[in-house]
Amino acid sequence: MSDGRKRISRRDVLKGGAALGAAALINPSLGQFAYAASKDRVIVYNASNMDNLHPYDHSSGAIYGQWQHMMEPLVEFDYAQAKFVGRLAESWEFRGKEWQFKLRKGVKFHDGSPLTSADVAFSIDRMKTDKRSLQRRSFRNVAEVQTPDDHTVVVITKKPSVTFLSRGVRNRFIMSKTVADKYGKDVDKHPTGTGPYKFVSFKRDGDLVLTRNDDYWGEKPAIKELVWRKVVEVNSRMAGLQAGQCDVMDRVPVHEVERINRHSRVSVRSVPGLRIYFFALNVNFKPWDNKLVRQAANYCVDADSIVKNIFGGNGEVLQGPVGPRVYGYNPNLKRYPYDPRKAKELLAKAGYPDGVDVKLHYSPGKYANDTELVQVVASQMSKGGFRVEIVPQEWVVFWGRDGVNGGKSPFYYIGRGSVLDTDTPLYQYFRTGGSKRTNFSNAEFDALVDAEQAEPDDAKRLKILQKMNAVIMEEAPMIPLYQLFDHYGAARNVVWTPRPDEKILLEEMDVKV
Repeated sequence: MSDGRKRISRRDVLKGGAALGAAALINPSLGQFAYAASKDRVIVYNASNMDNLHPYDHSSGAIYGQWQHMMEPLVEFDYAQAKFVGRLAESWEFRGKEWQFKLRKGVKFHDGSPLTSADVAFSIDRMKTDKRSLQRRSFRNVAEVQTPDDHTVVVITKKPSVTFLSRGVRNRFIMSKTVADKYGKDVDKHPTGTGPYKFVSFKRDGDLVLTRNDDYWGEKPAIKELVWRKVVEVNSRMAGLQAGQCDVMDRVPVHEVERINRHSRVSVRSVPGLRIYFFALNVNFKPWDNKLVRQAANYCVDADSIVKNIFGGNGEVLQGPVGPRVYGYNPNLKRYPYDPRKAKELLAKAGYPDGVDVKLHYSPGKYANDTELVQVVASQMSKGGFRVEIVPQEWVVFWGRDGVNGGKSPFYYIGRGSVLDTDTPLYQYFRTGGSKRTNFSNAEFDALVDAEQAEPDDAKRLKILQKMNAVIMEEAPMIPLYQLFDHYGAARNVVWTPRPDEKILLEEMDVKV
């Protein structure tokens, strides 16, 4: 592991591309090789990469995808089948306050030690108790983890939780207890899992390098070596893709899709995304402690215009907290219409007849067209009486304990990825004690959350989830925006269909040679 820093500029990429082009003129076979992906190595340019090697100090879809090459969850969601399927667990059973998992036999960690229930218990304990873990709250309801034998894990919860698979198991990766015992506090310098790829090296703001695990228990991946490179600037990612310096990139801007598809070497792969985009309002800060102000802000944002003019129609405006592909969606809800005059009336009733000053936080480059978005929204809100100061922050600061996850960001733009069930984002952002991200608290909403999490009947649970959506729209601790298509660029000889959860899983790729 190295703490050296490495940033890729557009100039660096273009210089490299020019060098490749010149070399190709001298040696055409070199150009042909450089402009096609290889089974020996695939390079991915990502807008965001892991910041460190702590396996639980993150909560981002793209970073979950990186870790899943090395470490695996008990279960994962199969989008084609629309259901959970086993990964390290071959079966599971929900029994009131118990979830029982039967582990696959014959699975080994990268160091050769066998996967046992002790590794699962250790991993859950670390996710639950490690102060750096951003996944702790997923295990607040866990009272005990029992290991009756090497291949059986029983998770005892304080109260019944039908959502434990989606919030406490999916994207929760199992590490080796043997390796942790061996290295102690230095364990994160030696990432060791059961996944299809092994750790080679890592540089913060640079490369993550993995190599194929030829002793993998499952199907052997086609690609030998993987390299993730953090390239924040979208123009640099696109230049690198077209120059043959990378084989896959994320977040192709919608206005570039047609042009990229005309390129002889690369093409765009698109998928309807699961991420919901919204503005979050932290009620611990004035003026967001006032419901009327929160509703006024909702009246100020014209999401239809944003999707049409900023994203070229490449998305679906949210009418409530979640979209129509999410379980628990309420089709009867309508978003607040764009009405700046109504917003001014509400601000006056709230005690702000002359308008109010607010700060809008965001992380430039994290999401598509985010700088343009916040500028447009600031302009829209000004018509409704809000004087908006835009505050750009590096992602590690924005998302960390001095920002969103520490409850210190009053008003911010965020996207919540991989949303399958209404419970996941609404519990995380709005249940009392669910997190510090909005510090919202509402007794009616809390009671609904408790009820749906314990309700095994799908029809009854659906009605409760729909009511939760209605309460959030009325109380307005968020401004719903949209869901977008996710666009990826890839070399034409890469055989791959993107997932809707933003994970780039190279184990699912092949390369035509």
